[in-house]
Amino acid sequence: MKRDKLRTELHMLGRIFRLYHQFTGGFWFVVVFHAILQVASPFINLYFSARILNELIGNKNVQLLGRYVLLTLTINLVVYLLMQGIEKLKNIASEKIMWKEYNSISEVFLNTDYENLGDPSYQNKKRYYLERIQMEGGLCWRVIGNVQNIVKGAITIGTAIVFAVPAFMPFHGSTSFFTTRTASILMILLLVGASIYSVCLNGRQVELDRKFMEEFMLGNRSFMYYAGDCMDYRYGKEIRLYSEGQMLVEGMKKVLDIDRLGKRGLLSGFYEAVKDGLGVLLGGCVYFFIGAKAIAGAFGAGMIVQYVGAVTQFTGGFSEIISGISALRSEEPFLENYLGILDSKPIKYQGTLPVEKRDDNEYEIEFRNVSFRYPGSDNWALRNLSLKMKVGEHLAVVGRNGSGKTTFIKLLCRLYDPTEGEILLNGIDIRKYNYSEYLSLFSVVFQDFRLFSFSLGQNVAASVEVDGQKAEDCLNKTGFSDRMPDMPRGLDTPLYRDFESDGVEISGGEAQKIALARALYKDAPFVILDEPTAALDPVAEYEIYSGFETLVGSKSAVYISHRLSSCRFCDDIAVFEQGQLVQRGDHETLLAQREGLYQELWNAQAQYYEDNTEESEKYSIEPVMEG
Repeated sequence: MKRDKLRTELHMLGRIFRLYHQFTGGFWFVVVFHAILQVASPFINLYFSARILNELIGNKNVQLLGRYVLLTLTINLVVYLLMQGIEKLKNIASEKIMWKEYNSISEVFLNTDYENLGDPSYQNKKRYYLERIQMEGGLCWRVIGNVQNIVKGAITIGTAIVFAVPAFMPFHGSTSFFTTRTASILMILLLVGASIYSVCLNGRQVELDRKFMEEFMLGNRSFMYYAGDCMDYRYGKEIRLYSEGQMLVEGMKKVLDIDRLGKRGLLSGFYEAVKDGLGVLLGGCVYFFIGAKAIAGAFGAGMIVQYVGAVTQFTGGFSEIISGISALRSEEPFLENYLGILDSKPIKYQGTLPVEKRDDNEYEIEFRNVSFRYPGSDNWALRNLSLKMKVGEHLAVVGRNGSGKTTFIKLLCRLYDPTEGEILLNGIDIRKYNYSEYLSLFSVVFQDFRLFSFSLGQNVAASVEVDGQKAEDCLNKTGFSDRMPDMPRGLDTPLYRDFESDGVEISGGEAQKIALARALYKDAPFVILDEPTAALDPVAEYEIYSGFETLVGSKSAVYISHRLSSCRFCDDIAVFEQGQLVQRGDHETLLAQREGLYQELWNAQAQYYEDNTEESEKYSIEPVMEG
């Protein structure tokens, strides 16, 4: 079992190494070279310090001393300059890898199947990744830092052994116990034992840190939620009017467990103290052993510096290797999460058939006995839905909340596939069409549409490149022309103030007009409007209704609304109730059907306008009297 786990960890590390190499070629060479330079500096000083000290105590050759000092300074300067240059290259490459890592994840999130966005397990992967980089930065920093520590530790151990081997060789010119082979073996066993114990302590500390991180993430997620709401200016009105500030502050205090943070700090301090104490004790033993051998005449006093320093470097290198390995293994959940997201393939069949490009826009949609329920739900959102939509037809879809109207649109646009039944385009199952080409047939304005903090023109065009004249025409059609004079940079005016100080804050109704303009700009054969006037005032709403033909022209249109007065502009109306199609026909036909749901909804809304003669006349809304 442990072997399988180790094999899995090595496989993931191999993948991440190759991936980072693809992001920036030659990167690992830079990492290794930087580690070599980091190791070189202390050993250069050990080597020359020992010889300088020997010369000071022994022959005191000024010329040789000067040469040693000059070489020490020169080599250190060269190593320092090289190390600074390589470190800059490594940091630049690491930054590049970090952004490519973020970009690789962003591309997956943006291009994954829409139904993944509602899948709790997929959302947990996304949330885990975002929370980890929020707390620690990109995964790459952890991997690169730990790999460099392992490489540095390995080079340090190898170099330290070369430097320290003479100190453990038996010296036969003395009868002192410390010059015997037995003393050297005991000293080596002490070093190895202390190193192993230090490894165990370090492994235990890393495991505790890993558990703490997992526990801390939930609290951090809640903390960021509260902190985000406290600092987001969009919530400022409610926070002040309802005095919610104290509630949010108390919520932050509750999830931010200061006591637990303190305990973790004490525990971490304990482990560090034990390791440091062990290091001091071991250092004392090494000094005593090597000093005793020097007194016995095994080597000159200057070599004490080299040998003690080399042994100290050995233990430090051993600790770095183990720490790096333990830290890399502790990153297994992060690695698994990142690679798992990259490996997530579209579960939706993408299709291969090209969508026929028709100048006459002669497309016909048919729902054939379609049923659907959302992933993880036992309830049917749609049940046994069958209907056809003819070319150029303007279909209104009405019904109470939760009746399946928006689900119908999501299936039509193939954001989801039916659980049962099939949807046909010109007689062919839509799953067989190329997915991207099929999506290009639809211009949609959903209830929960989103505008971005880009320029007005880019929001309309949904692109960096904007056809200015076309964008303005679309905005004029949706009634945004009155607001255009207030846009200081015209179509280049940024929306909102997230990035630009001169950004323009727009109202909900204005945002809805821009979203409508975006749908028109796409110029797709099907126009779908899901509650497109919910944020508009009655006058603006009436202007949209009266210009409905101008907006959609001869295109096929699906119009969802709770306001039945808008349905009179459509030549076909589908009435949904509890996920089923219960009525269909034009306005007059449905209104004439006694005891029908449409008439019931119409009469309920007509009561709203009875006290407002002007609006009642404008929309021609009158209750249907029972005959």
